[in-house]
Amino acid sequence: MNFRSLAGLCLLVCALPLQAKEKTMLPRWELGVALAGQALPDYRGSREQQVQAYPIPMLVYRGRFFKADRNGVRGEFLANDRFEINLSGETALNGGSNENTLRQGMPELESAFELGPSLNVNLSGADFNSGWQLRLPLRAVITAGESGVHGRGFTFNPRLTYIEPDVFWGWRGKANVGLLYGTDRYHDYYYSVPLPYVTDTRRFYDADAGFSGYYFKTSLSRRRGDFWWGFSLRYDNLSDTEFEASPLVETTDYFALSFAVAWLGWQSRD
Repeated sequence: MNFRSLAGLCLLVCALPLQAKEKTMLPRWELGVALAGQALPDYRGSREQQVQAYPIPMLVYRGRFFKADRNGVRGEFLANDRFEINLSGETALNGGSNENTLRQGMPELESAFELGPSLNVNLSGADFNSGWQLRLPLRAVITAGESGVHGRGFTFNPRLTYIEPDVFWGWRGKANVGLLYGTDRYHDYYYSVPLPYVTDTRRFYDADAGFSGYYFKTSLSRRRGDFWWGFSLRYDNLSDTEFEASPLVETTDYFALSFAVAWLGWQSRD
């Protein structure tokens, strides 16, 4: 999962938690540039690592229904202080997997985009900007690359989220702990080994639908004037997953570190 798609990169950074600007009325949109990077394995289950960083464009948009801000890229259909239903998305930016030892000779993993509805419940706090929340996103997975655009099944990611607006010195903290489930088509894409790709050291394997692991993710971000900083650390455990026996899985531990530094110097006047 690396930074191969410029459009995907912009979407990824828009989805990072952005601290509200320090004034009462926020502009409808803000535009700037960022330096973002990741250090993480080629894919969940791989031991081979990638470290990459790129300058990218960054957009914050605060429309009536569509938003790209500190709570992600989404469309809000129903929202109050306790419940909300929105259309949200995530990215899994892949590339370089053709150089992975376990996947040698197999098709390269392409960038994946997830989009779907999420039911969110505020468990504490005045609104969704602080306290405990239960989030239940169900998303379709689509990959895009040299082979075209393809549907890759669905994921379900129930999770508990805790947000602390001011952990220390104006830094906003966020923590997630959750479970992952995927359809057989989703697991097939990452972990199945079809007959044409069987070798002496890589046996045939057909992944099933079901449990895809659990994870913990924590992040810190801060907005001051036109500048924003953000860091995140994620750990996944793949023990007892439906695809744990795949020859493409060599470890059940997954760590990912992300960072971004941005300048948002252009904004609307409304």
